[in-house]
Amino acid sequence: MKNSNRLSSFYNWESYEVMMQKKSIVSAKQEPNEKYKDKFTGNFIIKSLLEKNDSREQEMYYVTFKDGCRTRPHIHASEQILIATEGKGIVVFAKRILIEPDDITKTNVEIEKTVMMEKGDVICVPAFMLHWHGCIDNNEDFTHIAIRKRTELENIWF
Repeated sequence: MKNSNRLSSFYNWESYEVMMQKKSIVSAKQEPNEKYKDKFTGNFIIKSLLEKNDSREQEMYYVTFKDGCRTRPHIHASEQILIATEGKGIVVFAKRILIEPDDITKTNVEIEKTVMMEKGDVICVPAFMLHWHGCIDNNEDFTHIAIRKRTELENIWF
């Protein structure tokens, strides 16, 4: 009895009740594409699996890239774990993006590493690593789960 009293005082069970609910990828709500359209190169579906009231510390998304779609190059302030669930995809790690000073729309990307992914593969993208991910080609969709720690800092997109 003493141990249960200590746990009760340590945890506020009522505040965790929402967090301890089962979620379904199938019934998760699809995010509006307008919110992310400038962050992807084509057609995609994105579902948020963990809202702030589900997890104070983690974000989790179920993302389907269609018809050769990829994310635009970006940086996160925390590590990002990608878990391939369907199809074949690619993760590209960049050393840097060189921008023409006279025309900022002209860029050149130096690639550090390219990793192919297929169903069941897992990769961890380091914090502050410039990268992008998505379909290998136009003939096959690619789906992954993306997990990362919530931060105060917004992603930086190129």
